[in-house]
Amino acid sequence: MTKPTLYLDHDVHLYFAAALERHGYEAHSTQEFSNQSLPDDAQLAFATQRNWTLLGYNTSDFFEIHHNGVRQDKAHAGIILASQFNPKRTFRRPLHLLFLSTLDDLRNQVVFLGAWLDL
Repeated sequence: MTKPTLYLDHDVHLYFAAALERHGYEAHSTQEFSNQSLPDDAQLAFATQRNWTLLGYNTSDFFEIHHNGVRQDKAHAGIILASQFNPKRTFRRPLHLLFLSTLDDLRNQVVFLGAWLDL
């Protein structure tokens, strides 16, 4: 059971990577690789090359990129989309998702964190 490694888009708070790691998950930020200026499709490609699941706030952009990729038979290691309105809620939800999911569960999937309960 391989747990996903998260790649945090440039809009995701930097403390998420450290907080996720404190909870036992591997996480990286765009800032760590100086990728802040890359467009969303390049962010997903960067994560995909490393077999990392992307966590981002650009719901419409990443959802469209995912659907275009499906039409072109492009695979990815998962996309987790969140709302930026409440950082505590945004942080609790991926913890629940990561606890219950493997990398294979997320592969080629788009998960909206708004659908996950705050347990």
